[in-house]
Amino acid sequence: MNRPGEARIVPQYPELGTRPISVEPMVSADYFARERETIFRHMWINLIMRAEDIPNPGDFFVRDIEVLGVSIIVVRGDDGVIRGFHNVCTHRGNRITHATCGNSNGFQCDFHGWTFARQGDLVHVTDEEQFLDFDKSEASLPPVHIDQWHGFLFANLDDEPAQTLEQSMAQFNADLGGFPFDEMICAGRYRYEVDANWKVTMNAFQEGYHVAFVHKRSAPDAFTGGENPYCHIPLIKLQPGGNQSLAVPANPGHALSPTEALAFKFGATFTQGTGNESSFPGTHKGEVENWGFDLNILFPFSRINVGAGWYYVDAFWPVDQGHTVYELAYYFPAPGKASAMVSQEFSKIVLRDLSREDLSTNEDTQKALNSGALRHIFLSEQEVAIRHLYRKVDERIHGHHEERTA
Repeated sequence: MNRPGEARIVPQYPELGTRPISVEPMVSADYFARERETIFRHMWINLIMRAEDIPNPGDFFVRDIEVLGVSIIVVRGDDGVIRGFHNVCTHRGNRITHATCGNSNGFQCDFHGWTFARQGDLVHVTDEEQFLDFDKSEASLPPVHIDQWHGFLFANLDDEPAQTLEQSMAQFNADLGGFPFDEMICAGRYRYEVDANWKVTMNAFQEGYHVAFVHKRSAPDAFTGGENPYCHIPLIKLQPGGNQSLAVPANPGHALSPTEALAFKFGATFTQGTGNESSFPGTHKGEVENWGFDLNILFPFSRINVGAGWYYVDAFWPVDQGHTVYELAYYFPAPGKASAMVSQEFSKIVLRDLSREDLSTNEDTQKALNSGALRHIFLSEQEVAIRHLYRKVDERIHGHHEERTA
C-alpha cells in the first residue's frame, strides 16, 4: 500500500494483474506433467548449438531432452542440409549412438548392426533375407523437425509444428535481426544441475530486484548505484506468445577495479556499461538511458542475451518437477591477440560467478516452497516478467488463464 504523499506505481501491463500468485505451479508434479504434454512437447526448443558447430558433412551432435525422454541426433548430410533424427534404431529400439558429437559416415546400431546413412535412410540390414514382408525404405530413422534462426539450431517434436520457427520468434525477428551473431565464436560452456523447478530457477534471471543483494560482492556497483540502487529495469517488452525482452541498466558511476580496467582496454566485456553514446545493431543500446545489455527470453525456457560486442545463450532445461539443468554458452569475436583473450577470460569468469550466485538461491527457495509454508508469493512491478511467465504457462495448460491466487 502506498503511504500518503507517495507516487502510485502504474502497472505497465495491467492485464497481468497485481495480486499474489499461487505456488502450485512451482511444487505440483501434476502441474509439471501438464507442462510437459501441453508445452514442452509442442514448442520450438533452442538446442544451444549453432550451425557452424557442425560445418562438414557427417558432423553431428546428440541432444538428450530428458523431460520428454527423447534423444535426438542432429547431423549435416552429404547435401549440406542439417537434419534431426530420433536416436533410436528402427529394428528393436536400441540407441543408435552413445557419442555426444563427432563426424560419421553413418550410424550403426551396436545391437544387430543395422546401419543408417547421414540422411537417415536405412542402408544395411544384417542377414536381410531372414526378414519377411520387409521394405528398408519404411525403416528409416524417425525424423525430428530441425530449423535455424540466425544460425541457432532449434528442434520441434511435434508431428506437424503449430507454427514455424520464424513465427515463434515473433518480435525477435526485428529486435535481434541485426545482431552480428555470425561474427562471433563460442568461447566456452557451463552446465549445472539444480534441485529446483525450472520456473523457480529461471525466475532468478528474470529481474534486477536481486542484484543489489545477491551480487553485492561480485558486481557491487556495475548494475546498481546512484539514482538506480535496486537495478530497476528501464525497458520491459512482453510478447503475446510468451517471449520477453529486458534491458539491464549499467551504472554510469561504476568504479572500475584494476582488473576490469585492463580487460576493458582490450575488448568488450560483460560489466562494461556502454551507456548512451551510440546504438549497436540488434540491441536496445541507444534507446534507454545507461544501457548495459539485453535479456531476451524465448518462451518457454531459453534465452539469447546480447551486449555491445558479445552474447550468450542459455537454457533452463526441465528434468522433472523439482530438477533443472542450467546450460550456458558464451560468444565473443575471434581474438586476434593474446590481450583480447585475457579480456574475454575476465568476462567468462564474471559471467560464471554471476550465474552461480543466481543459482545459489534456487535450491533453498524450492525447499521452502515444497514445505507448504507458503500458499502464494508476492511480485513487484520489477518482477512483471516473472508474472508474465506464469500467466503464459497457465494459458497453455488450461487454454485460458485461471486466477490462481490465494
